[in-house]
Amino acid sequence: MPVQPADTAPLSPSAADDLKRQQLRRMQWIATGMFFVVTAIYAAATVLDTRHPAWSYVAAFAEAAMVGAIADWFAVTALFRHPLGLRFIPHTAIIPRNKARIADNLGAFVQGEFFAHERIAAMVQSLDPASRLAAWLAVPANAGVLADTVRQALLLALKALDDRAVRQFLDRNLSNLFRELDLSALSGKVLQALTHEGRHQAILDQLLKSLNQFISQPEIKESLVDQLATKVPLYFDKIKASTARYLLERALDSVRELLIAVDENPEHPLRIRFDASIASFATRLEDDPELKATIRQYQEQMAANPALRRYVEGLWTDFKAWIERDLAAEHSRLHGRVTSVLVHAGATLSADAAMRNWINTQLMARVPGVLDRLRPRIGALISDKVKEWKDEEVVDKVELNIGKDLQYIRINGTLVGGLVGLLIHAVTVWLR
Repeated sequence: MPVQPADTAPLSPSAADDLKRQQLRRMQWIATGMFFVVTAIYAAATVLDTRHPAWSYVAAFAEAAMVGAIADWFAVTALFRHPLGLRFIPHTAIIPRNKARIADNLGAFVQGEFFAHERIAAMVQSLDPASRLAAWLAVPANAGVLADTVRQALLLALKALDDRAVRQFLDRNLSNLFRELDLSALSGKVLQALTHEGRHQAILDQLLKSLNQFISQPEIKESLVDQLATKVPLYFDKIKASTARYLLERALDSVRELLIAVDENPEHPLRIRFDASIASFATRLEDDPELKATIRQYQEQMAANPALRRYVEGLWTDFKAWIERDLAAEHSRLHGRVTSVLVHAGATLSADAAMRNWINTQLMARVPGVLDRLRPRIGALISDKVKEWKDEEVVDKVELNIGKDLQYIRINGTLVGGLVGLLIHAVTVWLR
């Protein structure tokens, strides 16, 4: 295809073929026209040969040019078709006759030359894909484009999902997973992790503070007074309320003092008892068969409970609705988060030469394996495609792409043949 100016849109395939065909026809007319010109010159020089010795040189040039033009026309034509339709002439219509062999050789050439290990590896090494990727991702606009692609893919995936099938899958698999889970052993390990280096004490401290704040709230106190007043065995309501308030305030003061004492004293007996209870319970969760059996029984009941199924279905419905709303929003939080993550990844990768080298090394290591799988397929694809074309299609495609250049062979043959004829004639005259 001719090179288009930078400000001109590329031609469509059909328009490009039309342009190539016009250029081919023009060159064919030029080459054929040269043959008729030298033929006319030969005729004129032959008639005028007796008038001046120079005409013999002109006739010799034109005669040899005619021979060269015809010979090269025959050679060029024989590549694509039978010259003058003469099928008995051997080694003509070379391309259509050898289409299958040419297709196989072309496929082998492409996969051997263009997809050789060394060539692709050198290209990957020179491109430095990791650095290019890092630089591309570090640009927020590029990361935004990629994030938008991810968003569109997620939207399509969510729309394509069958809600009923997803619910059945979640119900079946989560229930089975919950049944198979060794909850007692897992809980024991979690408790052991919490008690490691006294981490559970921080949780206890927070619980003590939260409980102290909770019972100190006036509305909580009033609610407890009302509840206690109904239990006080006195006849008069006013006396019952004041008595309940007095008893409750004394009890709450005692509780608050105890909470403050436990919170401020790391060696408080209640803390020590709490430590021992947690450690003992963690051991029982892993070693006590009776406790493990009880927990297993509760697991089975929960797994079979329809409430768990409804809860899981509700979680999926809410999650899907939230994802769809967010992804469809103009300022999607997921889109923004993915964009920021990609930009950060690009900036981090740009600053980490070791990681870039590792990525490039991994790509280089995997190039041979990928090429070994792709090359035969690429070669077979090219070969099969060429074999599918009809003979006239092959001739047309090849001639459109190289036929114009082949016409220069005819032109050069005409001129070179004429010059050789002129030289031979001059040497012949000199030898006489």
